[in-house]
Amino acid sequence: MLLQQHEEQWLPVAYASRALTSAETRYAQIEKELLASMYACERFHQYVYGQTFEVETDHKPLVSIMSKPLNDCPVRIQRMLIRLQKYDVHMIYTKGKYMYTADTLSRAVDKEEHEDLEKSLDIQAYVDMVMTSLPVSADRSEQIKIETNTDEVMNELKSTKIQDYWNCRGELTVVDDIVMKGSKYAIPSSLRKQMLQKIHEGHLGEVKCKRRAREVMYWPRINQDISQTTASCEQCRIYRPKQQAEPLLAHPAPHRPYYKVGTDLFDFDGKSYIVVTDYFSNYPEVGLLQTTSSKAVIAYLKTVFAWHGVPCELFSDNGPQFSSCEFATFAKEWGFQHSTSSPIYPKSNGLAESSVKIIKTLMKKAQDREDFQKSLLIYRSTPLQNGMSPAQMLMGRRIRSNLPVNEDLLTPKTAPKVKEAKDGQKMKQKQLHDRKARHLPSLKPGDKVRLRDITTGTWRHQGQVKEEVAPRSYRIQMEGGVSLRRNRVDLQLHPEGKDTEPQKTVQQDMEKSTESANR
Repeated sequence: MLLQQHEEQWLPVAYASRALTSAETRYAQIEKELLASMYACERFHQYVYGQTFEVETDHKPLVSIMSKPLNDCPVRIQRMLIRLQKYDVHMIYTKGKYMYTADTLSRAVDKEEHEDLEKSLDIQAYVDMVMTSLPVSADRSEQIKIETNTDEVMNELKSTKIQDYWNCRGELTVVDDIVMKGSKYAIPSSLRKQMLQKIHEGHLGEVKCKRRAREVMYWPRINQDISQTTASCEQCRIYRPKQQAEPLLAHPAPHRPYYKVGTDLFDFDGKSYIVVTDYFSNYPEVGLLQTTSSKAVIAYLKTVFAWHGVPCELFSDNGPQFSSCEFATFAKEWGFQHSTSSPIYPKSNGLAESSVKIIKTLMKKAQDREDFQKSLLIYRSTPLQNGMSPAQMLMGRRIRSNLPVNEDLLTPKTAPKVKEAKDGQKMKQKQLHDRKARHLPSLKPGDKVRLRDITTGTWRHQGQVKEEVAPRSYRIQMEGGVSLRRNRVDLQLHPEGKDTEPQKTVQQDMEKSTESANR
């Protein structure tokens, strides 16, 4: 029935009806509903062509299928939708109790209206064309057809909609006794195990197997069955790729320097090295090892602990150097906890591994041993992201490197107090020492002196003063041409060159001593 709106009322313009052909009577309900809509549009072509119009239907699935991609629709519906594409139609849902006029007239078929066999054959031809173009062999189609006819669920599905297929009821159709979901085969339960084997025959992953299956076949819970098949495949489990990374489990940040350290061994240029890094300051210590035995590793760790103190925890890998009984005894005697990372998983000892990477880079760029030590000094004095250098975080002060730096930045806050205490201590030492000490006469260039032999304690060798190098330190020219440097205590003035003004000499010597102390 064609209606046109006049003001607020819908008035009839034309009526049309026809009976279904024998083939059309076997259509699914949604196909019959769409067939009726298509018949109405083509019957009233001269009224609706080129206009935007609405089609009311009491079959709600028909509204949703109009918005689906054409390839996802059943094959008969595909053909009908293609024929409707020339119209600007908008499908709306109206409850059946409000469509009383169309419902009444559908029971009064126009006897003069002939069956539209041409359109019916056109739809069937399109269905046959789609079926022959599907990527399924004729033998396989015949097998599916036979199994469908012997399957109780499929036979029941042909006549009614059972629960498992209820959500996709609008896409189901029967073609040559084969149940189709859109353009896909609805596989009977007897063939599903065989189809699963075919789907996973190439041992592809779960996602790719699902993509393969979605192209040609369907059954309820097919995705779950494919997931279970791929998960239970022994061959796929053996060659499964690496698992997804877990969330990062970081080491807790220590609250002070050298509370926790990480260590690792590495080789470079044919030599073995050990690196020890503080978790608080990232300050690296690098040592050359003659051997990679536990004894050599322990000896170097003792040296590092003597410099910076014994940590509460030492973290390393499971190398033979660290898993030996000798290392366990060392950890017990020195009072620290030894923790190890998972075998063949270096990421858990990430700080030490990162330090090894940095040290190797510095070694590659260094031309000799001295250049590497200088590079190591520069790295230790370079500020990190927190604005402080590793040396500053470890020692509480900056260290002097190759860049000019203000003296105040190199002086720690406790330096004045320490200097005051040391000055007081030195004053007391001087007072105690000077009780039995006396000034010796100063020497001048050209004075003849005797040198004390430290092995025998005698004054056998003679020489001549050449110059005063530092307070109470002289360079002596020996008789054989050899030049030696000696302290004033080990030089005895020859009687012939003895100073005749002892008081003046003592005063000069005291001034030099004062000057040296001020320095």
